[in-house]
Amino acid sequence: MRRGGIAAVLVSLFVLLVPSAAQAADPPIRYTGWITNAAIYEMRASYSWQCMDVRGESQSPGAIVQRYDCKGKLHQRFYFQPSGTPGLFMIGVYGRYCVGAQNAAVADGTPMVIGHCQGPGQLFRWVDRGNDHWEIVEAASGKCLMDAGRREAIRLGTCGNIAEPYPSLWTPRYDRQYNYTSVWG
Repeated sequence: MRRGGIAAVLVSLFVLLVPSAAQAADPPIRYTGWITNAAIYEMRASYSWQCMDVRGESQSPGAIVQRYDCKGKLHQRFYFQPSGTPGLFMIGVYGRYCVGAQNAAVADGTPMVIGHCQGPGQLFRWVDRGNDHWEIVEAASGKCLMDAGRREAIRLGTCGNIAEPYPSLWTPRYDRQYNYTSVWG
């Protein structure tokens, strides 16, 4: 009787410690709940190794999100907020905006922009493609964030295009913890 009880406890602990399939599909990132201690990341295009970037360092809603040379500045640092729905998250920038599809559109070629974090077109999920390469899937459309080239808007496109030049693959690179109140006061 005693051995059976110990075995049951050990099995229960094992089940709790083994990640579920949804958890195992996430990259090793830190989700952020508060802008006073946000885990910020560079989002690198897996082929060119250039960065996701807010065009012109703009802090205005509607600014285009593009791929550009990595500069190490705040307009190239993003954080990930849990959405409240398992497996879905928002991509935050500047401590007050989120990345999303322009006008919450779902068509191929729709550019990514920054805007107030309101949900439609701003929810994403990860798809693991191996070797720390990930597709970022916009939840409403099922389409991926596609690298269209240097200084080109990142756009929605069909997922699964994982042949050279790997336009749908991204690699999150942890930078540091950041307090956005230093930006907005």
